Amino acid sequence: MARIFLINVGANLSHRSTARCPLFPDGTFVFVPFPHRDGTEERRPYPANAWPFTNNLKWHQTHADPDWPRLTYGDRFWNPKAAALKTVEPNDILLFWSLLWENTGDSWFDFTDHQSWHLIGALRIEEALWPGQRPTDAKSNNRERVAYNVHFNSDNSRLESGNVVFIGDRNHSMLFDFAVPLVTQLDSASLLYRTFRTVSGLPLPLKGKHWSGYTRSCRAICDTTDKDGRRRAILLRNAIAKRNDFDLLAGL
Repeated sequence: MARIFLINVGANLSHRSTARCPLFPDGTFVFVPFPHRDGTEERRPYPANAWPFTNNLKWHQTHADPDWPRLTYGDRFWNPKAAALKTVEPNDILLFWSLLWENTGDSWFDFTDHQSWHLIGALRIEEALWPGQRPTDAKSNNRERVAYNVHFNSDNSRLESGNVVFIGDRNHSMLFDFAVPLVTQLDSASLLYRTFRTVSGLPLPLKGKHWSGYTRSCRAICDTTDKDGRRRAILLRNAIAKRNDFDLLAGL
C-alpha cells in the first residue's frame, strides 16, 4: 500500500509576467518550471519546449524540477512547506499539480487570461537519495538519470544538507499527456474538494478560508491503507485514467 503526496510545481501566479504553463484547447499542456526573480541561474536550463512560454528570462534562470524525461524530483525538506517529504517511502506516490493558463497558439503571445489548476503527473517512488549521498549511491540502473537532477551541483556531487532527490519507478510514473482538472470552480464537484481533507480529516470548507490555504504545504492527502483514503485515491485514479493511459494505483 502507499500514501499519495500532493505537490505544487511549476510557474505560479506570482510568475505570471515571466513564465506560464500553457494549456491548449485539446487538453495537452507544457510544464514550465518556475523562474528565479533575482536572475539566479542554475545548472539545468529551461526545457526546450518550455522556453517559448517564458518572457524576458535567461536560459538557465530557473529551477528545472521535476526532471520529467528522467522521472526524478528533488526538494529541500528544511523548508516547512516540504517537511512532510522526510517521511516518503518506496511505493509512495508524488502527485504533482500546476497552475495552467489557456493558450490558443504556440508562444507567449497566445495566452488568454483564463487560469485553472490541474494535475500534471505522478512519480511512484522507487528509491530516494538523502543529504550526503551521491548519484553513485543509487541503484546501478538509476545512477545516470538521477545525476541529472538539478539538486546535484555536478554529476558526482553530494546532496547538500536538507536536500532529497526521489527516483520514480519507470513503470508507474509519468508526465501526463493531458491535464486533469483539479480546481475549476469553488464547489464540491471539483476534484480537489472530493479528494482533499484538512489536517483534522474534514472536507474542505466551501466558505471562509480559501482552498489554497490548505494546499500550501506538501502533505499526504490519501493513505491507501485507510478505507476512506483508499476511496479518495480511487477517485484520483479514475479522474486521471479518464484522460490519460495511466493507472495511478496499478499493482497496489
